[in-house]
Amino acid sequence: MKKNLVALAVAAAFVVPGVAFASTSSNRDTGPVVFGYAQITGAQQFGIPASQSSGLIFGANRIRLGFKGEAVPGVTYFVQGAWDNAGIIGDALNNGLGSNIATKGGQAQLMDAYINFAPVPFAQLQVGKFKTPEGLEYTSVAGNELTFIFRNMGQSLLPGRSAGAMIHAGNVMGTGIGYAVGIFDNTSLDSYTAFSNGNNTFGGGQSGLLNGNGKYITSGMLSYSMGPLLTAEVSGSMGTARAYHGTNKLTSWNVGLSGGMMGIKYGAGYTRTDGTSTIGYMNATPNSVGTVNASDWHAELAANLHEMTLTPDWLDVEPAVRYDQYHVTGAGTLGNATVGVNYFVNPNNPHAAEIQLNYILATRGGSINNAYGYPNGTAPINGVAYNTMMLQFQAGF
Repeated sequence: MKKNLVALAVAAAFVVPGVAFASTSSNRDTGPVVFGYAQITGAQQFGIPASQSSGLIFGANRIRLGFKGEAVPGVTYFVQGAWDNAGIIGDALNNGLGSNIATKGGQAQLMDAYINFAPVPFAQLQVGKFKTPEGLEYTSVAGNELTFIFRNMGQSLLPGRSAGAMIHAGNVMGTGIGYAVGIFDNTSLDSYTAFSNGNNTFGGGQSGLLNGNGKYITSGMLSYSMGPLLTAEVSGSMGTARAYHGTNKLTSWNVGLSGGMMGIKYGAGYTRTDGTSTIGYMNATPNSVGTVNASDWHAELAANLHEMTLTPDWLDVEPAVRYDQYHVTGAGTLGNATVGVNYFVNPNNPHAAEIQLNYILATRGGSINNAYGYPNGTAPINGVAYNTMMLQFQAGF
């Protein structure tokens, strides 16, 4: 216990953008257990008009530091701070290459803070700030375990993180079935998602923490897992958007699957939202008003050559490809095709030290080309409007 507390104090004192961390501990450990990681990224976009931002850019895609542990048997806690996009200032940098989530351009924020009560394994209660249960990749794959540097663009159509309460369980009674259902405050969401635009307004008549607006987001997920070979899920959310023309209903839903064996990994998903108010990257035409519908689908495949016994352990490389297509109904499409390769320094602990190289080919079509290209708008979360080369270094404990 004393050793862990000393480690926490030392880590907190020396956190800077260049520090590198990754999570390897279990929530079952008494603690607190300190964890963290950093992703230092360099990127270059090509084909940008002369009037747009251009050139090589360096920054930190994610810098995370946190602690977790077990307060008493059956009650665990998790707290994670973030210094994401450190060194990257501005939300619209290079039309999609920049801090589309963190509106403060890399300032620190409390990413997660929750307590989980699990006296009954098949009906656990989680309260605090955490990811709403929608989207298989978003909820099940940590930021330091992604096959690609960016998640898919469907993240822009999910509620993201918020404060709330959730009942959940995985592998109920050994059946492989998991579920989650929760209710969340609509004033504490991640920025630049379909759910956060125009939602963060407090009610009146009270003060302080009691000043709510009476509007919430409900989310749920049902999943089935056959072990490493296949996991499938269906999930959805209901909430509110800024009212246009007498309506403020907002819904989204997602289906996804992932799995693999013997070094082969695959994943695919589809996300759709209906009724969102207009945001820069959702506008059918610049500065339009009204509600719009949008969708995203992606498919990816990766092959770890070392796990396939094709390379020695000192050459643990993983080629990967993905196609991700974002579409606004009645407007057009942004497509991102990514070719990548991952190198793991130690195959026994692959995400503790990792190098990722991605080349993203961007295509734009329809009138949406005006919103994503010159001279208007920005790309959605995790999307790029121009061909982009990215190199990322990751390390941690």
